[in-house]
Amino acid sequence: MIRHFTTLSLLALVASCATHTPQTPKPAFDSSRNPDMLTPDLYPSGAVPEKEPVVRYGRYTLVSTLPDSGQRDLMAQIIDISIPANMHPNVRDAMQYVVDRSGYTLCSPDTGHVNILYTRPLPAAQYKLGPMTLRNTLQVLAGPAWQVKVDEVNRQVCYVLRPGYQLPESSRTAPTQVAATSIPSTPSAAAAPKITPGGETPSPVVVAAVPTPAPIKTASAAPAAAPQASTTPVVPAKDGSITTYSGKPTSSQKLTSPISAASTQPASIGKSENVAPSASVAPKPALAVATAPKPLAQIWTATTGSTLRQTVEAWAARAKWTLIWKVDDLDYPIDAPLRFEGSFEEAIKEIFPLYDSAPRSFVVDGSPAQLVLYIAERKK
Repeated sequence: MIRHFTTLSLLALVASCATHTPQTPKPAFDSSRNPDMLTPDLYPSGAVPEKEPVVRYGRYTLVSTLPDSGQRDLMAQIIDISIPANMHPNVRDAMQYVVDRSGYTLCSPDTGHVNILYTRPLPAAQYKLGPMTLRNTLQVLAGPAWQVKVDEVNRQVCYVLRPGYQLPESSRTAPTQVAATSIPSTPSAAAAPKITPGGETPSPVVVAAVPTPAPIKTASAAPAAAPQASTTPVVPAKDGSITTYSGKPTSSQKLTSPISAASTQPASIGKSENVAPSASVAPKPALAVATAPKPLAQIWTATTGSTLRQTVEAWAARAKWTLIWKVDDLDYPIDAPLRFEGSFEEAIKEIFPLYDSAPRSFVVDGSPAQLVLYIAERKK
């Protein structure tokens, strides 16, 4: 027993004297291995749309997060309006009332022949519209003769005539204007009378005219000595006649027929010793009187969201009138768009009667000579 104990002690002593080699610590992350993927993977096949979730509002209310049909398709939004009867609107006013705040605008009245539809009075059956979609509302206002044309890029609504319908004659025919000119522009140009004092032909004056009867030939006269050739001007006299001068003016060279748009009788030349034989006279041209275009009427509008005072102040500044609003707290909001045509005074005379039945009405006075508009409260 003692021998075994001694042997174990010696072995332990030898082992304690041996040199220990320190071990290198292993790193926390082994760079020789690929990093592990996160599990579970939410996108094994990429981003795939799933059913839209619902949001809980309250204990028993669940709300879907999907956009409704009116948000996805603006033409599917629901319209439910009542147009005030005192507006006396036309079709364009009703359409503007409908598309207000819908995201769309109407095309200009100058586009095609759409102004024919715009200027029609609104039927009484269409003062109340809805509830219906915006798409159906615009088609109902246009009627069966016009088709709705929607420009989704510009979000603009316009109308085109359907096949099988014809435009009115007044919109298809344009007035023809005939005027005097020194250069023939149409095949119907007729030459002015050629006066040949001595065989030399002066420069002709051409007048554009409508078709007229055949020219009348004058009697022949004996040829005279040829004077010096000169250009023959045509000068209108005060009484409307035309006098042609060639060299020395004489009374026999006067064209006695006045210019008239309603007469197509040919002119004539009196006999003269200086007129060449076989001198022919062209008929007097019928000239159409071109009337000056009528100036466009001014447009005065009031938008939804503004107030009556703001609208009238903007109108007065535009017309360069001075506005005196006596009572500051007397004002009303504009709940529907308004549109008037005419002068500033006419627009004022139309907008304030709309508030005669209001709890507090207005007294409107002014001076057109001084460009001053006075607004006060009507005492009841």
